[in-house]
Amino acid sequence: MTTLSLDDHLDAVLASDAEAMKDPYPLWRRLREEAPMHWHGPVLLVAPHRTVKAIFRDDEKRVFSNNYSVIGSRQEAVARTLSGEQLEAFHAVGAFEAGFISHADGDQHERLRRIAHRAFTPRRIAELRAAMERYVDAMLGTMATDEVVDLMPFAYRLPLMVISDLLGIPEADRELIRDWSAKIGRNRNGTQPGPLMEAHAAIGEFKDYLAGVIAHHRRHPDTTDLVAALVDANQTERLSDDEMTSVFVNLLFAGHETTTSLIAIGLHELLDHRPQWERLCADPGLVGGAVEELLRWVSPAQWQNRVALEDRVYDGFRIPAGTTLMLLNSAANRDPEVFAEPETLDIARTDSRQHLALGFGPHFCLGAALTRMEGAVALGELARRFPAVQQAGGELAWAGNAMFRRPAALPVVLGPPAPPRG
Repeated sequence: MTTLSLDDHLDAVLASDAEAMKDPYPLWRRLREEAPMHWHGPVLLVAPHRTVKAIFRDDEKRVFSNNYSVIGSRQEAVARTLSGEQLEAFHAVGAFEAGFISHADGDQHERLRRIAHRAFTPRRIAELRAAMERYVDAMLGTMATDEVVDLMPFAYRLPLMVISDLLGIPEADRELIRDWSAKIGRNRNGTQPGPLMEAHAAIGEFKDYLAGVIAHHRRHPDTTDLVAALVDANQTERLSDDEMTSVFVNLLFAGHETTTSLIAIGLHELLDHRPQWERLCADPGLVGGAVEELLRWVSPAQWQNRVALEDRVYDGFRIPAGTTLMLLNSAANRDPEVFAEPETLDIARTDSRQHLALGFGPHFCLGAALTRMEGAVALGELARRFPAVQQAGGELAWAGNAMFRRPAALPVVLGPPAPPRG
């Protein structure tokens, strides 16, 4: 697609064009090289690592908003194209998502993060590892090894089951959660009426469901750590029911969508770069570095949004108040100013932890330790058990959207299991 103009290339990727979704990284490279700070309609795209990181850091100064109820230049442009129930849905979805921990600002963000952090203690994360290993063992143990199997269900079920355990969601309800999360994720900032209305309906159903979950946990004190923290906060810190529901939705969505992409695309990329896969199989101690490199390489969330609350200047470029920014951590993560040979996948590289895949500053991913552990357990066990795994089925079809892309299916032949070690 490099024969397209830069803006036409952007239009294709941001519209989740099937061809463009296969490999958006040449576009991010074009932006870094041709227009590192680029106006695309009402939105300013930011590509350099140093600038993306500086803006993430400046969240501390409260000069940018991550709150979806703050109307910036892009929201205004989208709202002008809508009317009636679609406009109502657009504002309702934005107001709901504004209650997410990741979208809150200032004091509200600090308060919600402090409450949720009670469940993300190092002790609790370590306890979850045993559950992860059981789930991985159960799922991999039932798969055929000599015929084509789809690993996408494995990639999404593992993080969904783990975060559902953390939140006390019954196993029978977990596919409902996945369906609602998928519908919310398909909404592209209200730019397409079908996904917008679908997301609006899913949010309503999700809120009704979680209201019942919260009411149940109030009546039955044998709750998980996080549910107990939220119920207690509702009573002692004036956490509203809407805030409680938004925290649940945010953690359920962010707690499995990002990790699903990391596991699925990460495995695809390792198998596509076979020497790296073989290196991991030969040296299990590289799995931590492999996860960091795949976070850099894949960037499960391709960008984050902000709205400028006041005029700012970065690298000599003026950003007017009210501007909607797309902070392209996917472009930043392959910036040659930071990473040696950034277009090379190398699970043993020493600079991979400079990536911005999980954010930076006050909005650094709350579940980062959980994501890293899930990625390490999933990929490490696959490498240990099935070093001969091969991709099958030809070129992948891609699903999700431009921000959260992932394979629609991940067909592989696992091959003969490796003999037990030791």
